[in-house]
Amino acid sequence: MTNYKIINSNEEPLFTDSTPSYIYGADQGQVYDITTGGINVAANGFLLFQLTNTSNSGKTINIIRLAGGSTVNTTLDIMRNAAFASSGIGITPHNNNWDYSDTSVCSAKYLTSGSDVTSGGSLLISYIQTGGQTLFPFDGRLVIPSSTSDRQFYIRLTNNTNQVNRCSLSLAYWEK
Repeated sequence: MTNYKIINSNEEPLFTDSTPSYIYGADQGQVYDITTGGINVAANGFLLFQLTNTSNSGKTINIIRLAGGSTVNTTLDIMRNAAFASSGIGITPHNNNWDYSDTSVCSAKYLTSGSDVTSGGSLLISYIQTGGQTLFPFDGRLVIPSSTSDRQFYIRLTNNTNQVNRCSLSLAYWEK
């Protein structure tokens, strides 16, 4: 018969661990952060961001958190396996455990453009931001497995105004 009554006393207290699992990944040097920093996006322009789990990496990427910000109205689209062909500006992923190197299996880049140069992909989330900070705490729920071909986590930030918009994107992910 199953006992559904938890016995707890001062002599033998019951403990639970609610620590997110990626905290343990950070202890092992498997959690990285990347950011575009503050970028001026032209009127009605785009900030495009691409994180690639390179082919045959042998690592699964779990997206922990996406944070973004802008001074005025933007649309933030999160896409799977979209890309931009240009070389863009490379971003170095930084390991959150300073005892480990900044060597990730992922590559990252961003690009600002007056037109949308996104190709392919599937839209996962679309969000209109009126200005200020946006936070998506995925807590590892977005998973990019290793594959024989590159796989991209892609963000298209659209400036919805007729003025220059100061924008930024920051991403935390776990390689395991």
